[in-house]
Amino acid sequence: MLRSGLLVLLGVVSLGAIAAPVELHYFWAATCPDCWVMKAYLADLAAEFPELTVVDHEVGYSGDNFRLMAAIAEAYGLEKYATPVVAVGEVATTGIGLAVELRLYEEVRRCATVGCPSPLSRLPAAPPWRLSTIDLVILLALGTVVVLVLAWILPK
Repeated sequence: MLRSGLLVLLGVVSLGAIAAPVELHYFWAATCPDCWVMKAYLADLAAEFPELTVVDHEVGYSGDNFRLMAAIAEAYGLEKYATPVVAVGEVATTGIGLAVELRLYEEVRRCATVGCPSPLSRLPAAPPWRLSTIDLVILLALGTVVVLVLAWILPK
């Protein structure tokens, strides 16, 4: 009887020790020095929480990733955002610093304990379309070329 009670107790304790998977989305730019600081912090956080999966998105050279960052920021209610942007569970942050790190740590710990949906689950079915910086540069360059060609071809 005592033995079966111990087995049940060990089973309950081991089930409580199983952590839920946690998905964290990290938006960064290659030219952002704060992003490298956040990347190092997230690596330490992932080492402490093996159930944490960090999904990173480079936004400086990818219009799709930039639009995803904007949609996530909007879904979390961030009015202003700049890289780095991190979303996990119920928390989305921008920038770096001790306060940001503590918020992320607490949310990852909470999500590992109780479970949290992916930040992508907050997105509407079709995120709004936005131009990234690289998209704007390409459009401006193409527009300039078209204007120059037309000015050269059309009679004076």
